[in-house]
Amino acid sequence: MNGNPSKRTRSERAQSLGTQPPRLRQWLQDFLDLAIWTRLAIAATAALLMLVVCETWKPPFAYRTGFIPPRDMVARADFEVPDISGTQVAQERKRAEVVTYYRNDSQPLNQRRETLKNQLFLILDAASHEQMSPEQRKVFDDFWLGDETSDEESSPAAQFAALKSTLASDTGLTILDSAVKLAMAEMYTNGLLQVPTHKIDEGNQRVIYVYPVGRPEAAQQIEISAVRIAEAREKLASELDDSFRSKFSENSEQYQTAAKMVTHWLQEHLPETLVYDDKLSEKAREEAAQSVGAVMTPFRSGITPIASAGRPITQVQLDLLRTEWEVLTSRMSWSDRLLRMGAYAGMIVAIYLLCGSYVYFVDDRHLLNDPLKLSLLLGFMVLLVAFCHWTAREQWQATTIPLVIGSITATVVYGRELALLLLASVCLAVTLFNGSDLADLVTMAAAATSCILLLGRLRSRTRLLYLGVSVAAIVAATVVGVGIVTGQSLSAGNAGPGQEALIRSTLLGDLLDTLFAEAVWVGGCVIVSCLAMTGLLPVVERVFGVQTDLSLLELGDAGHPLLRQLAQRAPGTYNHSINVASIGEAAADAIGANGLLVRVGAYFHDIGKMFKPNYFIENQGQGPNQHDSLQPAMSTLVIIAHVKDGADLARTHHLPEPIIDFILQHHGTTLVEYFYREAAKRSEEDPNGEEVSDKDFRYPGPKPQTLEAAVMMLADTVESASRTLVDPTPARIKSLVDAIAMKKLSDGQFDECGLTLMQLDRIKQSLVKSLTAIYHARVKYPGQQSA
Repeated sequence: MNGNPSKRTRSERAQSLGTQPPRLRQWLQDFLDLAIWTRLAIAATAALLMLVVCETWKPPFAYRTGFIPPRDMVARADFEVPDISGTQVAQERKRAEVVTYYRNDSQPLNQRRETLKNQLFLILDAASHEQMSPEQRKVFDDFWLGDETSDEESSPAAQFAALKSTLASDTGLTILDSAVKLAMAEMYTNGLLQVPTHKIDEGNQRVIYVYPVGRPEAAQQIEISAVRIAEAREKLASELDDSFRSKFSENSEQYQTAAKMVTHWLQEHLPETLVYDDKLSEKAREEAAQSVGAVMTPFRSGITPIASAGRPITQVQLDLLRTEWEVLTSRMSWSDRLLRMGAYAGMIVAIYLLCGSYVYFVDDRHLLNDPLKLSLLLGFMVLLVAFCHWTAREQWQATTIPLVIGSITATVVYGRELALLLLASVCLAVTLFNGSDLADLVTMAAAATSCILLLGRLRSRTRLLYLGVSVAAIVAATVVGVGIVTGQSLSAGNAGPGQEALIRSTLLGDLLDTLFAEAVWVGGCVIVSCLAMTGLLPVVERVFGVQTDLSLLELGDAGHPLLRQLAQRAPGTYNHSINVASIGEAAADAIGANGLLVRVGAYFHDIGKMFKPNYFIENQGQGPNQHDSLQPAMSTLVIIAHVKDGADLARTHHLPEPIIDFILQHHGTTLVEYFYREAAKRSEEDPNGEEVSDKDFRYPGPKPQTLEAAVMMLADTVESASRTLVDPTPARIKSLVDAIAMKKLSDGQFDECGLTLMQLDRIKQSLVKSLTAIYHARVKYPGQQSA
């Protein structure tokens, strides 16, 4: 068999050069890449949600109360609107026509009959008119007809005699009672009423419903004239005369006189038996009012005016414009709706390309490569646009609330530069979705940009209050300025060309009052938003996995349980962590990184050493070295294990992900050099020893992913190495730092964090300065022994 290697094909030799494949093939590979399709699906879902939430298939309704149209506004479609006042008039008219309910209580009629018999018993007890007592005379006066009869029979004595001769016996009174009851039969059925109790606007004044007590279902419709007492008196005379004739067989003059006297008494003592039932009547009125259909006012396309030029739109006119907009929207075809959605989708794609290009070429492209981070970014954008769209309604006009909260969130999570681009895109999208104008865009942009640029570092909660006051002043001034220039208030919109002069000459005073009121409202919304962020910051940190200076300061408290345990179990490691935190923070600040994050991360980066503190040199003191009894490979496993143990311990105590990243990345994939060399030495001395691979003596990584993690790696290494210097002069410290930095760079530890050579040089300078300050020289006093 030939020992020479086999010849490679042309394609294999071409691939060995490491050149890029043809562009078409690269595109085909990308097209078949599942990860790319996953990210595209996430972006498409976010775009679809934004289109649906903002109802982009409808044209925006851009009018607001107070908008001053530059020309007369005439209906653009035929539609009808309810005439509220006309409907109310029709309902009141219907209520006034309702037949009301009266309850017929016949008990008063029975009482009058009993009273009649008692009165007759009283006066008929007298032997003659002359022998009557004063009480009897008083009662008799109610029966006396006076001069209504002929002269012969007009005297009280004659009338009393006629009454006594007719009704003196018990039989006569019984027959009389029967006659009266017969004459009042209709009154028992229909009832009696002096005048209607209900008012003229509460029901019909001609007829009523009458029902017996407790039986409203038996109500009968009766004319009021049939139950009015005035008419009943006249009818009672003829009814009683007929009943007397039928009950009394004799029809002499005396019987006629007695009948007239009883009729006279009854006519004067007829009671009201009908009681107005307000509950049933009101129910009938409500049912009648509900049965009235809405009175509609027609508007004809191109004919009926809606609003006049140069006059602010009122709430009534705004309702008309909204009805017109709803009619026009309902008449849109599906093709028109899809066309509108397609246009907005194109705008979203353009925003995607703009922001995506910036993130890919300038910012952190991990935002695009990581599906979770991409989902959080796009979800944040969708929610922000949705809340801005919802709060822009004329009832609220509170767009600045979600806008300011979103600006602070974007700055904290993504940094100032990307936050400016994201919020600019949000302002543009909200302006187009709401049909707003340039003035609204300027106001929203002023709120977002001022908030992002003035935010700075959140080291105290009062910082948010100061931010709110500052941004509120800027936005309030913008509202007033833009309103004066355009001649419209914030809630009204743009006046249009040539309208400003008219407004300044007629409505400037009212406009300024409105603008100042809106400036106060918008400024208040900004302050409320900033105060609300004090409570929302923990949620933002939890969801996006970031840390603000506020939470870092709380986390870096020396009283933290993990730090207290570290100081007790591994005091040398604790002291080392404090020194690393000090020099690392200064180095991070030197390159514009987050020094506070480096400091707090340094406190926790070696907490895994608490499990086996005596296996680390800084905790051994003068005692024996635990590694003397172990093989180099085993010692390496013990040393490397502190990274994984520290990460597990951090997760158990719910430390944030950035701190856990420091624990995992602060050694990267560096070589545990001491034990690697020891293993290599033993392998060389052993004739049967196997070749030692450095892969078995490296940390598992990952390599530093951020500038802060790179700073941590260098600070941790140089702080440990500097303790080996016998005479730590500035020159020796500088030489040590340069050597360590170059070694890390050559080993590829900074390949994934974006660290530049200029930044590396600044880090080295800061580390040298800090270490020189730590190992500064002291003046030797006379007679002092050298250490």
